[in-house]
Amino acid sequence: MVKPVKRRQASTIMVQQLWEGIRTIKHHKQVPNMERLARYMEREYDTRPSETANQLHFAVMDELVKSYKAVGKKGSRVGVEQEGFKLPETDDMQKDGHDWYCFNCHKTGEVLLCDNCWRVFHPSCTEEDYSGVRFVCAICKEDEAGRKRSKLKRKELNQLLSFTALRLKEKTRELHRMGTKEDEEKFELLLYSPMDLSRMEDKVQQQDYNFVEEFQADAENVLHNVVLCYGEYHGMSDLARIMVKDCIYDLEEVKRCSDCYKMSNLKPKDWFCRPCNPPHDIVWAKQKGYSYWPAKVIRVVDNNYDVRFFGAFHQRATLPETSIKPIEVSVSTLGIKKTPGFVKSCHELERYQKILEKFKKDYPNGPPEEESDIEDPPYLNLEDVMVTTKKRKGDKRRKKEKVKKKKKEKEKKARRKRKAEVDAADEEEEEAGDISEEEEEDEEYEPPRKATKREKKTPGRKGKRKKVDDVDVSSSNADLEEVETPEDANLVTSSEDKVPPVSSSLIKKQTAGSKSPVKGTQTESEVTPSNGCNCEEKYAKIMKDTRDQLEKKHKEEKERVKKDLSEKMQKEFEEDKQQAVSRAVANNQREIERVRKQTEEKCREQYMEEMKKLAQKHKEAISAVKKKQWCYNCEEEAMYHCCWNTSYCSIKCQQEHWHKEHKKVCRRKR
Repeated sequence: MVKPVKRRQASTIMVQQLWEGIRTIKHHKQVPNMERLARYMEREYDTRPSETANQLHFAVMDELVKSYKAVGKKGSRVGVEQEGFKLPETDDMQKDGHDWYCFNCHKTGEVLLCDNCWRVFHPSCTEEDYSGVRFVCAICKEDEAGRKRSKLKRKELNQLLSFTALRLKEKTRELHRMGTKEDEEKFELLLYSPMDLSRMEDKVQQQDYNFVEEFQADAENVLHNVVLCYGEYHGMSDLARIMVKDCIYDLEEVKRCSDCYKMSNLKPKDWFCRPCNPPHDIVWAKQKGYSYWPAKVIRVVDNNYDVRFFGAFHQRATLPETSIKPIEVSVSTLGIKKTPGFVKSCHELERYQKILEKFKKDYPNGPPEEESDIEDPPYLNLEDVMVTTKKRKGDKRRKKEKVKKKKKEKEKKARRKRKAEVDAADEEEEEAGDISEEEEEDEEYEPPRKATKREKKTPGRKGKRKKVDDVDVSSSNADLEEVETPEDANLVTSSEDKVPPVSSSLIKKQTAGSKSPVKGTQTESEVTPSNGCNCEEKYAKIMKDTRDQLEKKHKEEKERVKKDLSEKMQKEFEEDKQQAVSRAVANNQREIERVRKQTEEKCREQYMEEMKKLAQKHKEAISAVKKKQWCYNCEEEAMYHCCWNTSYCSIKCQQEHWHKEHKKVCRRKR
């Protein structure tokens, strides 16, 4: 079991206050001793001397404050040795591989050290298992998972992250740098891994990020550093929390569809008409108070559709399933009023469908990976990304010339590639004719093989390709009727994997028909009656079974995703609720403590005032009493003087005292 260890104990905010006190006292040419620091902290920050002594002791143990022996040179402490305190040097600070403060709550205490990174966590601040010999934090596990599922290349990923970094910098200008240049030396003693938005932007420009989780970890590190330097309830900390939320939202958009994110930031001409990979579903969507409008389905969560509308502004909305209609539904059925905005959005929709149809024709199974390694698919224009970046730096003309040159080179490569494909297709067509003649003599069954990319473009194979498309239309329509889960939305499936095997006689007729373009274009419905087989019923049964299996699998997957999402949302809700309650309790306790201190101070002041008044009254009363004479017999105020120390209030008291004792000692001259 991994044992927690103590790293630091002093509060970062209190340490900075002590540093300021040491500077102020030294500025007054005095030794920063415990007594002066306690008075400074009580005067400036309303901190009790006992708390100041504890935090100063912890700061000395953490080597954030240096202790030394000093001798007084003036005043009442001349020649007296006393303990002084001074600021540490940044060169003396040594980093031993791990942070000093919890990465989750940003506080001190006993922490667990991650074996894969520099972060540390309190046992109560992490849900990861630490009962074994190694402890790996949640951020490292997320990084590892992101490394495995990342499909974007480093260059393209960093281009996307440049948009995210720019958006974050525009919203939070205060987080570009951590404080002033003077603060950097001070923060260097508190921050193990300094990070701000400018450093993140530099890493993006140098293409240091390999997956989005690294970028998110740096954003969370910015929040960690801000809380350490400014405190949990400072305005800068609230701003950093907002920045992290915005960052997570943008990174989720990148994970969901990198093409949408790139095009929505670049906004080249007709950017919304360029299909993504894989392309989004197109539907009619209706917002409250508006008519149905064409839109792309970005994702579907719990029967709620996240859509983006065609048109001028390309606005987004989350709509229920009842507000969604298939795009095949006619405009007249929906009763849409053809306004200029609607007509414009329909023109954009038509252009999108044309580009999508051309893309599907060129890449039936999606763009091959080996090609995408060399150059991007036609609907992804990386030159636009580079042009936009250079425009921001003021280098427009030179970059445009470079873009034109690259476009010409790509067009030449594409022409050479198409020419090579046509030549190869002609050779395969001749070979296919020879093979079909041999198959007519062979009576053994031979299952159909998958058509390659070149074979799909061969005219002699048109009949076979058309039949495969007929089979796939029904299955694709059935799939469109189902609601996709977030995991299914990014999958690209091959339609040829669902084609069932056909009989050998049908293969022979089709192979023989490939010699003639007219016969090769016959569909399955024209071939079946001549042989008297029941292919249609067999295919219908196979398709029904396949559809049932897909529906069952889809339903199970959907339920699993909904359950996981529900548990995750419940867990996050509980965490947020617990944090809100803890924050409210802490705020309440802090407010109670503040009010208590103020009340005690006020009561103390009133008490001292009353005591002063009473003392003055008592003094005045004693003085007044001393100025009077009192009856020696009954101790009332005297009116008749007898001798040097004897007076009486009345004649009666004088006679009583005279006969009792005074006539023997009276000094009055008679």
